[in-house]
Amino acid sequence: MSSSIQATADQPEGGNIIICAGLSCLDLQLVGCTQSSTGSGHETIERFDEAIHCAGGSASMSGTTLALLLRPSSSSSSEEQPTTTTTKTKVHILTKIGPDFAGSTLLDYYKQSGASTDLVLTDSKSRTSMAVLPIYKNGQRGCFVNLACNDGFTPEELVPQLDLLSSTMVEEKSSSVVVDDTNTSENNDKTFAFLFGYPHLLPKMQGKALQTMLAKVRQRLSYSTNNNDGLPILVGVDINGIDGTNNPSEARDVLTPALCEIDVLHLNEDEAIVLFSGSNEETNDDLPRNINDDEVSPELWAVLSWLHEQGCAVVLLSLGSKGAVVSVTPNSERLQQLSSTTTKAAKISSSTSTSSSYNPSMCISQWIPGSYARIPAYEIDGEVNANGAGDALFAGFCLAASSRGGSIGQKIGSSGSSSSTSISNECVVVTPQVAGTFASLVAWQRCDTRKRDGMGMMNASELMNIVCNGHLPKAIQN
Repeated sequence: MSSSIQATADQPEGGNIIICAGLSCLDLQLVGCTQSSTGSGHETIERFDEAIHCAGGSASMSGTTLALLLRPSSSSSSEEQPTTTTTKTKVHILTKIGPDFAGSTLLDYYKQSGASTDLVLTDSKSRTSMAVLPIYKNGQRGCFVNLACNDGFTPEELVPQLDLLSSTMVEEKSSSVVVDDTNTSENNDKTFAFLFGYPHLLPKMQGKALQTMLAKVRQRLSYSTNNNDGLPILVGVDINGIDGTNNPSEARDVLTPALCEIDVLHLNEDEAIVLFSGSNEETNDDLPRNINDDEVSPELWAVLSWLHEQGCAVVLLSLGSKGAVVSVTPNSERLQQLSSTTTKAAKISSSTSTSSSYNPSMCISQWIPGSYARIPAYEIDGEVNANGAGDALFAGFCLAASSRGGSIGQKIGSSGSSSSTSISNECVVVTPQVAGTFASLVAWQRCDTRKRDGMGMMNASELMNIVCNGHLPKAIQN
């Protein structure tokens, strides 16, 4: 087998870029915590087994998870490994840190996972955020955090960092050891997705400021940076930092103006209820009710309807051990905004693809308006660490949803894995059910303490093979 990285059939030459942006912190996990019999709440710790540092926050968790997923198969022989240090899909982390121990440690963790640190902003006058997370043996966790430089992270700092992508790619191409004249046209890499979190913990990126920032990001990455020339990107937002202590009206104000710019929104059921509680909004319930699902309450259905009415294309709603719900907007025009219909995009597709059947549109743009999928969570045989499970679910879902050409093989199959784990283009059409199942497997793997940091972790192609073959783990029964 050739040792160079090959594009999958029907896929245009060049690499794919995913940017994971937003909040970051250095986590200190106190693993195996027990609580005093007289204490209550997450603040009471009697003993813990070990203390572990890890890269925390949305940008860190999503970025490192994707970078680990997109590595070559761990079962591949050395002869089958790519000769370059990057795969066809490159993950960039865009966050703000300080010039301190926590910041340098985060950078080390990013690099170890395979993510790029080229877009990370270091502020000489700020401190890197740190968090202490008790991880209890019963699966629960607490969180004590100093947000530090996240408090001052602004759109005016984030957006210009995207301009570094062009210079970064030029440097990589000029320093490449292997040169292929047919595959090194300048700015041939495409940005497929921009994932952002957590706006409720980033005071400078909320409300109208969040909406404006996401719009500028979409414009720069879709039409300016990397010569995307009309190929739309997926914009995903992950919610965290909403609880029962939040004022529901203020929590909604953080998000509502930006919902029209959000293609995939991830939140859990508790956050959804807080967002909608006390609201006088009336919704047009266009979501399907012919599916018997007692675990999705009328209140949650109302939240999903309201989010779609505000312009959000797809909602990924976490239900903890009960799994997740994928809800697609009933508005076909909103989904069509994610379709590559421009003349210039079509010209690029026909000139760079090995097949005239290649469709540059993202899979999400072809989903049936108003469709719905119920996704199970899977059992873990061993010790569980759920820290970062939601980030992993969100990242995995957006990876699948932003695939081009209708098949997961268009994007994930180019990760340099061996032929035994590669995905054929005809293997599976990426529906909401497929994207959600793949995402649930990503979260399942992340919650397994034996695999969460990469050792023994299956890559994206291997996980998608599980979806294709139907050999799924045992679902949690509630």
